[in-house]
Amino acid sequence: MKTKISNITLFTALAIASVFSVIILWNMHSIFTKFSEKNKEGLRTFYIDQQKELIKNEVERLVKRIYAIRETVIKGAQQNLKDQVRSAEDFIQNVYVNHKEDHYKTHINNMISSFNWANKSGYFYIISGDGTIRHHGARSELVGKNIDSLKKEFPDLMTFLEEVKTSGTAMGEYMFYKPGKDHKRYKKLGYAIYNTAFDIIIGTGYYIDSLDELCKQEVLGFIAGERFGYQNYGYFWIFSTNYKTIFHIDSNIYHTNLKTLRDENDKLVIKEFVDIATSKGSGFSTYSWNIPGQEKAAEKISYLVYIPDWDWIVGSGFYFENFYELVRTVEGISCALLRPEIIKNSVIIILLFVFTLGVALFIYKRIRIIEQEQEIFLSDLIQYKTVIDTSAIVCITDLNGSIIHVNDQMCKVTGFNEEDLLYSSHNQLSHPDNPISTYQELWETIKRGEIWRGIIKNFKKDGGYFFQKTTIVPFNNKDGKVIKYVSISHDVTEVFENKSQLQKYLNYDPLTELNNRNSLLMEIKNSTSADLALIDIDNFHKINETYGMKIGDQLLKEFALRLAERIHLYRYSVYRLHSDVFAVFSSQSDKNLFIINVETAVKDITKKTFMIGEKELMVSTITGYAHGSDHIMAHADAALQFAKANNIGHYAYDPLKVDNSKIYEQNIRVVKMLTSAIDEDRVVPFFQPIIGADIPKYESLMRIIDTNGGVISPAAFLDISKQTRFYPTLTKIIAKKAIDIFADDDSNFSINISTEDILNNETMAFIHDYAVERNVMSRMILEIVESESLSSYADATLILTRFKHAGAQIAIDDFGTGYSNFDYLLKIKANYIKIDGSIIKLITKDERAVDIVNSIVSYANKLKMKTIAEFISDKNLSVKAKSLGIDYQQGYYHGKPEPYPDKSIFF
Repeated sequence: MKTKISNITLFTALAIASVFSVIILWNMHSIFTKFSEKNKEGLRTFYIDQQKELIKNEVERLVKRIYAIRETVIKGAQQNLKDQVRSAEDFIQNVYVNHKEDHYKTHINNMISSFNWANKSGYFYIISGDGTIRHHGARSELVGKNIDSLKKEFPDLMTFLEEVKTSGTAMGEYMFYKPGKDHKRYKKLGYAIYNTAFDIIIGTGYYIDSLDELCKQEVLGFIAGERFGYQNYGYFWIFSTNYKTIFHIDSNIYHTNLKTLRDENDKLVIKEFVDIATSKGSGFSTYSWNIPGQEKAAEKISYLVYIPDWDWIVGSGFYFENFYELVRTVEGISCALLRPEIIKNSVIIILLFVFTLGVALFIYKRIRIIEQEQEIFLSDLIQYKTVIDTSAIVCITDLNGSIIHVNDQMCKVTGFNEEDLLYSSHNQLSHPDNPISTYQELWETIKRGEIWRGIIKNFKKDGGYFFQKTTIVPFNNKDGKVIKYVSISHDVTEVFENKSQLQKYLNYDPLTELNNRNSLLMEIKNSTSADLALIDIDNFHKINETYGMKIGDQLLKEFALRLAERIHLYRYSVYRLHSDVFAVFSSQSDKNLFIINVETAVKDITKKTFMIGEKELMVSTITGYAHGSDHIMAHADAALQFAKANNIGHYAYDPLKVDNSKIYEQNIRVVKMLTSAIDEDRVVPFFQPIIGADIPKYESLMRIIDTNGGVISPAAFLDISKQTRFYPTLTKIIAKKAIDIFADDDSNFSINISTEDILNNETMAFIHDYAVERNVMSRMILEIVESESLSSYADATLILTRFKHAGAQIAIDDFGTGYSNFDYLLKIKANYIKIDGSIIKLITKDERAVDIVNSIVSYANKLKMKTIAEFISDKNLSVKAKSLGIDYQQGYYHGKPEPYPDKSIFF
């Protein structure tokens, strides 16, 4: 068969194009290769310099932080020494005043010797003005001797004491023995006061090495988790000049002879560190070192700094291995930028043969376009897969639930190897705590070809468990038929555990270590018939007013301890409800026996005085009893109020005998006051600043101005207003006035909203429409108070969601005492959590309160909510709240509620 001219022409054109293409592409490839090599070397040099600067900055930052920690510890120790000496001075002064000369020595020695701190290494010494040592907590053999006998051995101590006597007080360093028989001298940080009235020097001190040990422990604690650099490769290490390992993430280093440790190039690595530290103080070192977690060594550069005071060599480094991948990525980007230029030049050359290429060139270009689209599509798929594999748990099953693929995250979280999981049923991971209905819903959903979302509890290989937030997607073939199921999950165990821990804290009273009101309400809810006693310490407010809240708190703790230890109450549960009110609860006892046991226990407690410090206090109580199930709390409270009103020690609830006439008369007076206040426009908002935001923020608080110009707080009328028609009117008045004030202001502001408000459609519609009309919705915060029962109303979520969609924000008030419905908190997605003031006021003196706040802050951070601390009354509380990570603060320390927003506070 004759060859067609069209075939010959096409063949010739293709042959010529191929030859020219090969020549041109070969030349371009050579140019491209040379460029890549040169670019790669430049990138390597750039990243080495960059990484050296990074580790130098990180090590120097660590050193600065070490010195800052040491300075903070020293300052704290100095302040503590001052407090200790001043307390001892007060005590000694009291002894001098209250005891005869022949007895005061015994009192001082007995009491002062019992004071100890700093792991019992802290003690006091007392020296007379003539130099006689009158008391020494560590060296009793020195008592009676003259301080001049130590002048030769401790000249710096003598200088320090002379400064004390001259100036009246001094803080300084000197050498002295430690407690015990050891005659080795140690450096001390000392503080002393010269009391001219009694001609004595009172002093104490810390041993510097013990303070340094505290600093070291804190440093070692936080650097254990410190990481930095590309993919967090960077970590710190610490050695000493005597070749000891102070800290290293590789546990094997602690058991290695560092003095003879050599790398693959026979270099004495640690010896070089010591030489640099002792000769230069800081510098870089290059060596070969094993990569953590891998059994291979790689080239490494480290930067180190010597801290002479602790004999620490602190350093960090980077492996060249760690940024090779980064170099390759940047190199790939450079190549991608160069590739269009190559294509452009190729097209220009090919166009010279346009008459010979013809149809062949058209086909080539079409194929090239398709190929490029496939490369881009494939690249996107690979990147998507990488993102999912590094951030989520991925598991693929067939239609029967057998596992056909798992990623590394799945193996890491469960503890199973890939071989353990493949081709096995996914049921082996299922935890029995999951309801059967969950699996039924799951399979019904995905078999319909729909996506299922939910939270599942699964087993780990070691028998533990984890919670995963899961999305299961049916995977279809080209015909639309489901061929497998792809599950993408995230481990949310920590959120669940934090929630559980926080729920535990919220059922617990940190002051008395008893369960709180929320815990009692849950017990009542779960009981069918019970007995309840409410015990009120009579006139407790007078104790607070007379002796201060600190004495009051100690009295509450001692009262709670006695109540919990009474043998008559061993079968019952004891609670602290609030302030000075305690509760005893029983779900199984006989009613009359319950009252007898409680009365016996209360009499035992109150017949003995309470010794709080040096104060001897006598207390009396009033008790209200109730029996039943429904409204038992209200009945017990009614009995308590009846007993108070009739001045009797206790009363058991009897609805036929309780006299409500006085309560009714009071209610009538409040109703009349509300009527006139509304008619005469004396219901006004006051504004208290919330500190911490760039934009001024205020809480709008309801007040009534009485006819004499005095200010009435809501405590006097709010509860009664909720029982009348006035409450919605009050809410709307405050909301309108607050919105009007902030309509012409750029500040953010909050309005307090109760459950009654949220469930009142007219009230919420008014607030919504007026806020939109005055254009303040984006700056308005709905602060939900008394939120314990809100979750039982389904419409509440819809109402709050409407406000959020319009731009408003949501805050939960008094969080941490009675609220436990975390699922509801998740559902409404509040923007702010206000931590209850009863917890905040304890954070400077009770570590349990600090634990509660830490849990709340951690929980809020995970839910991306901001926290606000209430009741900030002084500087110490403010500083402590800020150190705990609380975002905003509110209280009298920053500003009291005022009739108009005071912006000067923010500037």
